[in-house]
Amino acid sequence: MSWKTVTLDSEAYRMLKQAKRPRESFGDVVRRTFEHEKDPADYLEELAANPPKVDVVTLRRRQLAPRRSPRPKRDHAV
Repeated sequence: MSWKTVTLDSEAYRMLKQAKRPRESFGDVVRRTFEHEKDPADYLEELAANPPKVDVVTLRRRQLAPRRSPRPKRDHAV
C-alpha cells in the first residue's frame, strides 16, 4: 500500500474528523464517503421515477399568503 500526503484547511479537517467513527481511519472515512457517489443524472432519474408528494392545499395557502419576516421593516429614509 502506498501513502500520499494530503493538506486540508482546518474546516475540512474538522468535517472529516466529525465524520470519523470510532476505530476508523481517515482513509476509511474518505472511502466510505465516496463509495456510493452517484452521477447527478442518476438523481434526476430517481426524482422523475418517484416525485415528491406535495400537499396541494398547503402549497396554495402559502402561495396566497407567504410568510413574512418577523424583523421590523427598515426605514429607507436617509
